[in-house]
Amino acid sequence: MFKTKKPLLLLLLLAVLLGACNKPTPAPTDLPAERGPATENTAAASPTPEIPPTATPMPAAAHVNGEPIPLAYYQGELQRYRASLDPAAASNEADQEKAVMDALIDQQLMAQAARAAGFSLSDADLQSRIEDLVVKLQASGIDLGGWMQNNFYDDASFRYGLRLAAEAAWQRDELIAAVPETAEQVHVRQIFFEKDQQSNAQTVLGLLNNGSDFDTLARRYNAETGGELGWFPRGYLSTYPIIEETAFAMHPGTFSDLIETEIGYHILYLVESDPAHPLTTEARLVLQGKALEDWLAAQRGSASISIP
Repeated sequence: MFKTKKPLLLLLLLAVLLGACNKPTPAPTDLPAERGPATENTAAASPTPEIPPTATPMPAAAHVNGEPIPLAYYQGELQRYRASLDPAAASNEADQEKAVMDALIDQQLMAQAARAAGFSLSDADLQSRIEDLVVKLQASGIDLGGWMQNNFYDDASFRYGLRLAAEAAWQRDELIAAVPETAEQVHVRQIFFEKDQQSNAQTVLGLLNNGSDFDTLARRYNAETGGELGWFPRGYLSTYPIIEETAFAMHPGTFSDLIETEIGYHILYLVESDPAHPLTTEARLVLQGKALEDWLAAQRGSASISIP
């Protein structure tokens, strides 16, 4: 259930290198100034002070807490994202641009937090990762250089993207590792009816109010599952918050009134609750995804983000 966004980040170093290569060569300053004919009243000419060249700002698609998202990097990510889309299901260009920009901002925020927490990836570590990747790709018959060319990378953009991804992954792993392995949970069963079965749902609720057995009715109307929803924590059923809210407000051994959602009608029965029940792998993944989303939302709320 833990999902990552499809557009990833990967180019600042290229612009830096190109800027260094294109820097104007300063005129020599140790040559004597040319003089006119010397006369008794002629003072030595003072050399004209050299004005250093003004650095050209790197074109940026956005700034996150003052740090640029290089325009060239954004454009490369947009190319890669669009190439990955199914043409039949592709969104419009504006949505694509927003999806890439959102992903780049999120990754930049995570990378910045990782660096602030002390994580760093040396040039030697980066080179080691690239060499390991080359070996793994070669074992699968893939040439890294050809893959990079087919996916709109040059060496600089690839190295920059790999470093940024490593920083963001470190912060992500710190966030999801902080999610505990136990949580307050409820064990719930339900009797479910689809949208066109409201009258049946009301009939069953009446039977329950008159003392009929919940499990018997659940097996009758939901034969495949017996109405079993199992254990779940807060935040697990975020798609249907009313189900979660109702379940956590109930007492064990009681059933709910009729609950309407977009998919149908539900009657819940709270089997038991536990303040520290072990999370299933799926439930923990959901909570980890929620923790990451909440962290990013908080960071975006306090960050300085400017998009020209």
